[in-house]
Amino acid sequence: MRTLLTICSLLSCAALLCAQAPRRNPNYDRNNPNRAKDEQKRPVTFKERVSARDYPLSNKRVKQINDIVKGFLDRNEKFTDEAVLDTIYEQVGKIVVMTPEKPADLRNFEDLQKVIAPQVDKKFPQDEKQVKAAAEKEAEQKFAMQKPKDQVKIFYQRGNRTFAVSGTFYGYGYGGGSIQINERHIAMFDLLPESRIKFDKAYNQKTRENFINEKVENYTAKKFAYSNSLLRKLQAEQRAANEKLGYIYADKKWNTAKKLTDDAVERAKVEAARRAEEARQKAEEERKNMPPGQQPQDGMLPNSGYPQQNQQYY
Repeated sequence: MRTLLTICSLLSCAALLCAQAPRRNPNYDRNNPNRAKDEQKRPVTFKERVSARDYPLSNKRVKQINDIVKGFLDRNEKFTDEAVLDTIYEQVGKIVVMTPEKPADLRNFEDLQKVIAPQVDKKFPQDEKQVKAAAEKEAEQKFAMQKPKDQVKIFYQRGNRTFAVSGTFYGYGYGGGSIQINERHIAMFDLLPESRIKFDKAYNQKTRENFINEKVENYTAKKFAYSNSLLRKLQAEQRAANEKLGYIYADKKWNTAKKLTDDAVERAKVEAARRAEEARQKAEEERKNMPPGQQPQDGMLPNSGYPQQNQQYY
């Protein structure tokens, strides 16, 4: 019995460890855990790498550069040939200057915030504490509560009917659940909001807090909207100036066309090598599937009788 319990315990522990273990990639290579087995077999994609909405011109230029390089890749051009690279640079240069003469405006978000800060502070000089203090002072006057012996006019509702009473406020009933106007006692919950706020301390306090918070939030929202509008305008000017010089925004930074072209060429070399390996494997698979006696000798193409010329991909 003890042996059976021990076995069950071991099985339970194994099941628990399996459940807690992370799911593995089906392409996981235990000899190289940092890379999937088919990583080198995946096609290189030439895709747009910037936001089309915020950087339409940069996005267009990235696509044009990628299309030019991809055209040379599809024609099996040798990227190690200086003449090929010169031709690529020449074609890209017709679209945008390869290396601008002037430096790009590299001010970041914090730098631009410092530029607009004086203008924002001039239009919205108060900070949150100052706005709150002013709102509290305004609320003190706006929501002043009635005191005993004050002459008042209140409105209350019973059923679907609304009534008005004018007279002297003498105080509260038992527990503060009602007020006395002249000889009449009126329940607190019957008072309309504009009258209740003058007598119900908790209701008055809550209304004051809402009023103060709304004042602060509205001021802060207007200040943020104004700041954001200035910032967007400054960013648009920065973007237009950099793109006019010939810079291209990609991968969250400003690049020269030369750098992006060189990057595209390097990706094309990887893709060319992948295609060459894929073609080699396909040819090898076709050779293995041919009937015995019809398989070509090494260096011969199937059904040709001519030596196979080795193709180089770069």
